[in-house]
Amino acid sequence: MKTLVVVYSRTGNTLSVAKRIAGELEADLEVIEDKTDRKGILGFLRSGYEALRKKVTPIAEPKHNPGDYDLVIIGTPIWAGRMASPVRAYLLSFHGRFGQVAFFATSAGGDHGKALAEMAEFTAAKPLATIEITSDHVRRGKEVEALKAFLETIKSQKR
Repeated sequence: MKTLVVVYSRTGNTLSVAKRIAGELEADLEVIEDKTDRKGILGFLRSGYEALRKKVTPIAEPKHNPGDYDLVIIGTPIWAGRMASPVRAYLLSFHGRFGQVAFFATSAGGDHGKALAEMAEFTAAKPLATIEITSDHVRRGKEVEALKAFLETIKSQKR
């Protein structure tokens, strides 16, 4: 089964999870390239504002077409309880072109439900699996266990 892992990461945390997933599944990796400056406190504030307002930000042309893959796993950091605006832009640009999907989200504090539900809406697909990884999971060493369960669910359900 041909698999693509798509991710946006402002700080590198979400990207590190995506690399682990892609490596485990021998999947291609697509890193969404954001054209907006998100450095420093102003970048942080801009990111939260865009997420709350459900803004669509300009992104670079993706290198892979998700329609060419049997399974697309999409990862986002959580900004103000929502998916990152570059992920929103990516999903909107490929709306209706996803087969099977799975989602993962990273955050400092949790509350990923709205973001994951919105991702399902934008892909027009029910996810095979979802995972939420918080800073607390990482601190307590629980992210490895959660990732293992996420990957096992995906492997057992792939068509």
